[in-house]
This record gives sequence, C-alpha cells and structure tokens, in this order.
Amino acid sequence: MKYDVDSINKRKKYANTIKKILAVILVILIYSIILIFISSENHGIGLFGYRAYIITSDSMEPSINNGDVIITKECKEEDLQTGDVITFEQNQEVITHRIQKIEEDQTTNEKTYITKGDNNNIEDSENIKFSTIIGKCVLTIPYLGNIILVLENKLIILIIILIILILCFLKIQKQEKLENRREKKRIEEEKS
Repeated sequence: MKYDVDSINKRKKYANTIKKILAVILVILIYSIILIFISSENHGIGLFGYRAYIITSDSMEPSINNGDVIITKECKEEDLQTGDVITFEQNQEVITHRIQKIEEDQTTNEKTYITKGDNNNIEDSENIKFSTIIGKCVLTIPYLGNIILVLENKLIILIIILIILILCFLKIQKQEKLENRREKKRIEEEKS
C-alpha cells in the first residue's frame, strides 16, 4: 500500500500552522498572566508600560464583562479622548470606566475627566485627574480572569495537572499502538 505523499504534506502543513497559532495564543496568555500578577502586587509596576487587570464588576458590560482581563497601556494626557476606556485609582481602588467628558479648570488649566461605567445609570461621583489614571485600555481578553481566579485554588491546579498527565499518557500509548501497527503492516508487506 502506497502512502499519498501530497495529503501527508498537507496534513503536516496544517498541523504546523495550528501549532504556530497555538504558540502565539500561549505567549499572549502567559504574558497576560505575568502582567496580572505584577499589576496585582503593585499598581506602579508593569511591563513595557502595560498592565493587566481582572475585571471584577459588571459596571462596563456589555463591552467588558466580569471575569475579562484588560490590558492597559500608559498614555500621555493629550492622547485621552471622550469615549476612551481608562483604568484609574480612586479611594484605594482600581476602576475601569469610560471617559464621558473632559473639562478644563480655568484657574489651574488642569483637565478633569468625568467617567461612567457603560452599565451604570449615572456618572461617577468624583472627577478624575490625570495623575490618578493608570492607563488606557488597549485589549480585552474574554474569560481569562475567570480561569486565573479558578487556578488560584491549589486543588484545581492539581486536578488539571493530573488530567494533563493522563491525556499525555493516553496520547503516548495511542502513538505506540499506531507505530506497532505500522511496523506489523510493513513486515507483512515485506513477506508478501
């Protein structure tokens, strides 16, 4: 029996493409997780001006959901506009809301930002100054925050590791059986 070389090559190319896509996704996820752990320790630290946060409220739904991860980037004051989603610190709490209005104090020439969560009926009670803004939201990763929060439980991590090990073992066993069948078939073909 002859093997169809073209179909084998197509499958290899397809598998390599899938591997590359998965590698990119894995790198993004690892980078996001690193940012989250850094950001949760100290709001002043990030990687290359980026920070990540897990959203823990429904105030920005439907654009950003509870359990999503957001990536923020430090920005200049002149880069902020009405409609931008920003992350800021207020009363020792980190909040992510949308800029509704930008006003300028005539006496100090300092801008203040009026913000509101997309899912809230009223604007935030306090106006935001640029000095309290951590960054501008540049990326939202759905559901990743829920996964990270689940992984904080050590029992769940052990169960996941156990499942991965079992799947690896089954995959290796399946591969060995397949190789044995191929070898048997090759020997039978040589005999005939």
